[in-house]
Amino acid sequence: MGVLSLVAWVVLALGQGGKKPEVYLAELAGQGLKGRAVVLVGSQGGLEVFVYLEGLRPGSGAYANHIHFNRGGNATCKEQNGDQILGLTSLVADANGRAVAYTRLPAASLPGGSTYVNVHANTPTPVGGTLACGDLQATEVRY
Repeated sequence: MGVLSLVAWVVLALGQGGKKPEVYLAELAGQGLKGRAVVLVGSQGGLEVFVYLEGLRPGSGAYANHIHFNRGGNATCKEQNGDQILGLTSLVADANGRAVAYTRLPAASLPGGSTYVNVHANTPTPVGGTLACGDLQATEVRY
């Protein structure tokens, strides 16, 4: 099952209670990489986050990634001003330079205002500078 079909299945499953889940998307890009992050806000609360990235060096290890936000509610990739984070499961590059990760945060809520997903370099430190980033945008769910 592909990443996007898995996300579609989860969206449908979460919407079974009659209320559509909130869905946020971020197109991830930077340093020749591209991917997508999908954040589902469940009707009972909690977050489910899927992150996919391609163009990594094959077998290059784990990459930290987070949802970044700030107290002002105006965090953006361009400004890199999200000084607070929600930690996500690390991405691990496969033999083809692709990585996918799923994180379930049952007690978390998406911070108000603008937020972004940031994937960090894994050298020279385990959480290095930005490799790829994307601002989260609310998306209408149609099914």
